[in-house]
Amino acid sequence: MFVSLLWAGSCDKADEPGYMPGPDAVFMSIAHLKSLCTKASVTLTRDIRLRCVVTANDHYGEFDRTLVVADASGGIEVAVDAANLYRDYPLGANLTLYCNGLALGDYGGKIQLGAPPRGDYAVDRIPARELSRYLRCNDGGTLQRDFVRRSISEISLRDVDTYVRFDQVRFTTQDTWCDIDPLSGKRLTTERTIVDSTGATFRVRTLGSAHYAGEPLPKGKGSLCGIVDYFNGEFALRVTNYEFFGFTP
Repeated sequence: MFVSLLWAGSCDKADEPGYMPGPDAVFMSIAHLKSLCTKASVTLTRDIRLRCVVTANDHYGEFDRTLVVADASGGIEVAVDAANLYRDYPLGANLTLYCNGLALGDYGGKIQLGAPPRGDYAVDRIPARELSRYLRCNDGGTLQRDFVRRSISEISLRDVDTYVRFDQVRFTTQDTWCDIDPLSGKRLTTERTIVDSTGATFRVRTLGSAHYAGEPLPKGKGSLCGIVDYFNGEFALRVTNYEFFGFTP
């Protein structure tokens, strides 16, 4: 929380260009916005706005060129062509997201937000120079990110891109977070498995770019926080802000 307060000033974009309120502006929930994606890619041409909070970014290298934002209805991934997003959009940043001119895309059953596609992808990444046009930090600094407690068996499509917490889970192996590519020596994006007291299992996916990719997995039982990912019928958890609690030997 203290670190977030220090970063709060980074989210002041008041002097940068952005949309001014218009008579046709519509504030919409993230769940409603996602429902507008009725095909592989849909470009938004209305003045649709979201009031949202940053729940995941590239701090610790966990979400490369990506922000995840959320409101009370759920979360959505925003594809951005920029690095070090955490400096301007820290966890808990209170945003208004201007969607006019952006696109919704269906990627393996998960709805993403980004720039209109010019190639084969459902959305492209928003260019760094255009970020201030679409993302504007509101007054009041950072907000508390509220996780949703879920058991593994409760996870459903409504939880995709939601910031959740699993309690009383353990990793099934004692590896590092990510494997090593034997040819390049670099860390690879890797999936590990957690299990709860009922025997239900869930995959944990970590990018090779994560700062802790080479560190050992936590031992014993504890709580794990992250963003629920989804692709072609399969769920995974992506840890955000290196958050795990209460693991004991």
